[in-house]
Amino acid sequence: MAQKPINPNNGSGARLYLSRFAFHSLPGRTGEVEAELRKLSAMVAKAGGKNPRILHAHFASPGAADVIFEQEAPDLQTLETQIKKLTDSGDFQIWTKKMSSLLAESPKREIYLVSGSS
Repeated sequence: MAQKPINPNNGSGARLYLSRFAFHSLPGRTGEVEAELRKLSAMVAKAGGKNPRILHAHFASPGAADVIFEQEAPDLQTLETQIKKLTDSGDFQIWTKKMSSLLAESPKREIYLVSGSS
């Protein structure tokens, strides 16, 4: 049986990128990390980011992140513009200092091209 070719769009014909930031919180600090990520979500939305969401690991393999922050973008140029707008803000600089005190290691960013089923 022949496989369908992978379509690099979200099924609607439009590409969609997913930016994912993985956070490893210090023991007992996951709630605080989530609270700070809610602040980040508001800053991302203000910078034009789409569909920011926070994922809390319920079950995970050892070494997996405790909390994931995601946002969507139609293309990499838009994502980079939003990231620059965000990281240039004074509020983000203050937020970063606070957030780093809650983490066991630096967060890791991954960017995915969402593959549709059609």
